[in-house]
Formats: sequence, structure tokens, C-alpha cells
Amino acid sequence: MKRWRLLGLFICAALLPVLAYGQAKVGTAGVQFLKISPSCRAVGMGEAYVSVANDASAIWHNPGALARLEKSEAILSWIDYAAGLQYGYLGITQPVAKLNGTMAASVSYLTTDEMKETTPERPDGTGRTFTAGDVAIGVSYSQLLTDKFSVGGTVKMVSEMLADESATGWAADVGTYYETGWRSVRLAMLTSNFGPDMKFVEEGFPLPMNFTFGTSAYLINSKDREWWTGSDSVGTHALLTALAWSHPNDNLEVYNIGFEYGYMNTAFLRFGKKINGWKRVSWDDYREVINRGEDASNMNPFYEYPLFSENGTFFGNGASLGAGINLEKIGLKIDYAYNAIAFLDNIHRFSLGYRFNKRLF
Repeated sequence: MKRWRLLGLFICAALLPVLAYGQAKVGTAGVQFLKISPSCRAVGMGEAYVSVANDASAIWHNPGALARLEKSEAILSWIDYAAGLQYGYLGITQPVAKLNGTMAASVSYLTTDEMKETTPERPDGTGRTFTAGDVAIGVSYSQLLTDKFSVGGTVKMVSEMLADESATGWAADVGTYYETGWRSVRLAMLTSNFGPDMKFVEEGFPLPMNFTFGTSAYLINSKDREWWTGSDSVGTHALLTALAWSHPNDNLEVYNIGFEYGYMNTAFLRFGKKINGWKRVSWDDYREVINRGEDASNMNPFYEYPLFSENGTFFGNGASLGAGINLEKIGLKIDYAYNAIAFLDNIHRFSLGYRFNKRLF
């Protein structure tokens, strides 16, 4: 009975912030860099990671899970992103034994190369250049309420800059994490980027708010020699699977599925898929309906197609691959992920994780 009461509390605590979605404006949200995951492990698993996050990347994926970290950890990520963009992320965690919780801090940014300034009168350039960029600085805290249930949150200062103009605001993430105690099943929820609209020049725009629910479990764990094990530790062979569902304020619901095979908790292979539509409409069909002056609101060629697309690339439609090495003795994790963004460039990502031998202070 106590378990079910705790589960009810878990669900209520996570759903409360979702009630505020009615305040969001209809249309495209701004500061989209807040959607970029810094964890190559998570990206390799299709970002079905809200219930998996067990390292410093939980700062981004679920601050509610940070309290379960026993030692200080750090994550460093850098991406040579599509269209000449560069993305960077640094996060560090610090357990607080007296409070039975964990503090964390993070910074992320997205920048462009210098671009030529052009005007209608001088389309070849004015001789001036400009850049654009985004930055977010956050602090997090997570608290264990029981040995199986924890909550946490992050508050971020967010700034967006374009040439001589800028917009500044704040955003918050609230996450919960529940280890059910049955087999190895975990449940988690996250409300991310919740906050007031930001204003650029004279126009306001909403943040890219998102609600995510996820579950994960080991399907295979040779340590216990059974299918669907409940062990926290892993043996020579382990297969972790994760599922997630998210509801953004600027797109369709997204379904995530991810797998991670681990050998001796040292070498890992990963596969994931993000799906936000069940059938891709071709551009020709879409344009034909538009040209006839008919309503095409239920037709969108940007929707991802599950597993294999009809007129897009496999990786350009939400699929990803990843690999990783865990050098446990020295506390170093090296992760790689490969994916693509629609019809833009393929993206190779690398991230480093480090677990300190002891708490920093």
C-alpha cells in the first residue's frame, strides 16, 4: 500500500507544472538550443533517457535523479552542429551528505561563425559582420525523499543574442525519479524549460516547454542469469531498454525508444529512435494540396516516419547510433553518437564524463 501511495505522490508532483502549458502561445518557441541534449549516451539511445539518467547528464535529462549520485561527477560535451553552429555544455555535480541530496551547476551555449551583414540596398554586404548566440547558466538541486523516490529542479538564466540585440529570461526544470523495486523498472517524469515568455526587440516568444514521461529496465543481465532481472548491478552482458513519451508546446508528441548493450560494464553499443508521426507525407503531395487551396493542416512533410522513411533518410528521421567506453578505474567515460537532422548534415557527437574519487567538498 505504501508503494502505491508513493507512486500517486510521484505522479501528482510531476503533473502539476504541466497545468501551466495553457499559458504558452501557439506557434514556434524560441531559444531552441535548450532542446539539444549534451549526453552522447542519451542521444545514442534516442533520448529515451529520462528514467535512465544516472550520471552528470541528469542535470539536463532529469534533475530528479541527481540525488542518486554517490560521488561528484562532471560532463563535457562539444558538437560541431549543423549549418556551421557550435554547441558546448559543461556540468558538474556535488553530493551533500548532510542533506541527503545533490547540488549541480551547468552552462551551455550555441554560437555561429561571423556572418556578413547585408541590406536590400547592399545585398553583397555592408562590410560589417555579426554573430548570433545563445547561453544558459543553471543551478540544480535534487533531494532523496525515500531510498526509491527523489525529486529535483534546475533554474536557468537564458540569453539569446543576434548582432546588437538580445533577449534575456529564465527557465526551470522539475523532475521526479522512482525506482519501483519491481525487477529493474524505473519511472521518471520531467517538465523542462518552464518559464515566462522572453522578448526580442518588440516581439515576445514562448520557451520550448516540454513534458516527458519515461520508463526503463534491463531486459538481459547475465549477473543474475535471468531474463528481466531486478538487479541494480550489471554482469558480463546487459541489455537496457528505455521508452519515453514527451509533449512539447511547439510540435507533436514525440515517442522515444532506446537500447543499450553493455559488455562487462565497459564497452557499450546503442541504438535509438525518435518518432513524432506515423506516416511521412511527401513534399509533392503537400504542395499539391496547398496549390489547390485546400486545408493541409493534417499533412506535414516534416513529421518523422517510424524506422524507415518514405522520402527521407533513415538517420534523418530520428534514428541514432552510439557507442561508449567506461574506464571505471580512472572514472572516465567516453561516449559517441551519430545522428542527422532532417535533410541537413550528419552529426558526429562526443562527450566526456568523469567521476571524482570523492566529493569535491
